[in-house]
Amino acid sequence: MSKEYWVIVAVVFLILSSVLDSFAGPVQLVVGSNPFSFLSASSLSTYPFTAVAIGVRALGFLIFVLAAVSTIERQYFLKAVGLLTLGVLAELYAVQQLATGVNVTPVNYTLSISYAGAALVLPILIYLLKGVVGGIGAKIVEAPEESAGESKERIERIKKLSEGEKDSN
Repeated sequence: MSKEYWVIVAVVFLILSSVLDSFAGPVQLVVGSNPFSFLSASSLSTYPFTAVAIGVRALGFLIFVLAAVSTIERQYFLKAVGLLTLGVLAELYAVQQLATGVNVTPVNYTLSISYAGAALVLPILIYLLKGVVGGIGAKIVEAPEESAGESKERIERIKKLSEGEKDSN
């Protein structure tokens, strides 16, 4: 699928999560300073519709970030470091928002940002692995350097061989 389609899918997920939030109604989530405490069985059974909305929103954020990073061509270590930085910042943001009670974003969005940041672990590992394998593959496939003299000799031999074939025909 084209990158543009993935951006559209991400936007659709974000819109869908807002629709799900409106169906769930206003909910006052009480979460401690750990964003993953919402994933407890009691919270999920109390707020199942809200949990789905948070998950869909997190998936939308994740797809959007990965679509943006995919525009960088073949620089796998750069992608891994960028995603690691973004994931750590997302987790730190969520912890600070929940611990201080300052609501720059609603708790639903804060949890979605946190879960999307945590989900970046798998793409980070994949990009690191691609970077290592790509570096090794480039060293193995790389052709040895040929000096100018060797190149001229090879061209002369090819010319002589092609002249010999013309004479025999």
